[in-house]
Amino acid sequence: MESNVLSWNQALEKGNEPRLYSYLAANIPLGEYEAKLDFKVWPRKTSGICCYFTQMDTGVKFQLTVYRRQKDKLYMIEDCDIDFKTANYPAYYHIKVGLNSKGNITFKHAVASPYS
Repeated sequence: MESNVLSWNQALEKGNEPRLYSYLAANIPLGEYEAKLDFKVWPRKTSGICCYFTQMDTGVKFQLTVYRRQKDKLYMIEDCDIDFKTANYPAYYHIKVGLNSKGNITFKHAVASPYS
């Protein structure tokens, strides 16, 4: 399946505003919750995909990055069957977000959600 990840300019042209989505650890909700994947953008300086989510219960907008795995070159979280390079959006997911040993945000898990 073909990629549906946008460039920064394409995201803006489609009416998305990436600047409204925080990437700072202090502003990203931790734990497990329902979130809507609003759009995706290729970052300029890393091998990953910036995923722009809205937490359903609170409306908090934030960005999580899915990095390309070395072993198979797919844009997937470990132990997850969603390839974010081709994942549809807008779409709802039950996600798990935590912190690593350095205190940085870690996108730990995602599964499609029937949230409506």
